[in-house]
Amino acid sequence: MHKASTFRWMRTLLCNEAYSIWLFTRSDLKTIVLPQSIFGVLGAQSGSGLIVPPDRYKHDRLHRAPLVLLWVWIVLLPFAIDNQRRPEAIEEDKANKPWRPLPSKRLSPRHAFWLMLASHIAGVIYSLCAGGLRQKLIGIALGWIYNELGGADRSCIGKNVVNALGYVTFSTGAISVAVPGTFTIRGYEWFLLTGLMVLTTVQMQDLPDMEGDAARARNTVPLVIGSGPCRWSIAILVPFWTLLVIGFWWTFSLPAVLGAIIAAFVSWRVLNRRTVRDDKLTFRIWNLWIITIYAMPLANGSI
Repeated sequence: MHKASTFRWMRTLLCNEAYSIWLFTRSDLKTIVLPQSIFGVLGAQSGSGLIVPPDRYKHDRLHRAPLVLLWVWIVLLPFAIDNQRRPEAIEEDKANKPWRPLPSKRLSPRHAFWLMLASHIAGVIYSLCAGGLRQKLIGIALGWIYNELGGADRSCIGKNVVNALGYVTFSTGAISVAVPGTFTIRGYEWFLLTGLMVLTTVQMQDLPDMEGDAARARNTVPLVIGSGPCRWSIAILVPFWTLLVIGFWWTFSLPAVLGAIIAAFVSWRVLNRRTVRDDKLTFRIWNLWIITIYAMPLANGSI
C-alpha cells in the first residue's frame, strides 16, 4: 500500500512538472516551434538547394522531422523560462498570462531557475546527439543578451536584431538536425534574406503588448516611433519582402500565391484592425505568412 501511494505521488509530481514545462512554451508553439520546424524540414529537402547532404541522406529526410520538432522546442524552453522568471515578467504575466507557471504559483522562481539550467544541459546533450550544437550554443548567448543584458528593453533596434538572429539560429539549427551537411551559398543568402525579413517586421509582436511594455519602460518599435508609423512599416514591408522572395526563388507556385494573399491580408489588418485582440490575431497571421515564405525554396522549380 505504501509503495502504491509513493508511485501515485511520483506520477502526480512528474505530470505536474511536465505540464508546467509545457506551459512555459505554450504561447510559442504557433509562433516559434511550428514555423521553425517547418523551415528545417522543408529546407532540408533535396529541391531546396540550401544544403549539400552526405550521400546517406540524399533521399528520405522526412523521417527526422520529429527530431527537428524536439530540437526547436528543447532549445526554446530554457530561453522561455529565463524570460518569464524575472519579477517584472511575473507581474506582467499576472495581468496578461495568469495561467503561466510563475504567476499562477505552480512553480517558484528558484524552481524555475534550476529547471532552466537542467533544460540547458538537456538541450546541449540532445544537440550533441541529433545535431545543431553550434546553434544551441549561439542560442544560449542570444538568450543571455536578451534577458540578462536587457536586450529586450533598452533598444527597439537591439531587440529586433536579437529576435532576427534568434530566428536565423533556429532556422539553421533545424535544417542541421533534419540533415547534416554543408550549407550552400544560396543557403546563406536565404538565411540572410529571412533574417532581414524578420528584423524589419517582427515588431508586429509588440503591438498587442504596448501597455505592458510601457509599464516596464521597454523601448519597442511602436513605443519609440508610435503605433501609426509602426503599423505602416509592417503594412509596407510585408508585401515588399514577399515580392522580393518570389523574385529570389523565381517562383509563381502555390506558396508564392498564398504568401502574397496572406501578406496583403496582414497589411490590411494591421492598418484597419487595431484592438489588442485584433493585433494578437494579426500576429498569428504574420506567423502563417512566415510559414508560406519558408515553403518557397521547395517551389523554385528545382523539384
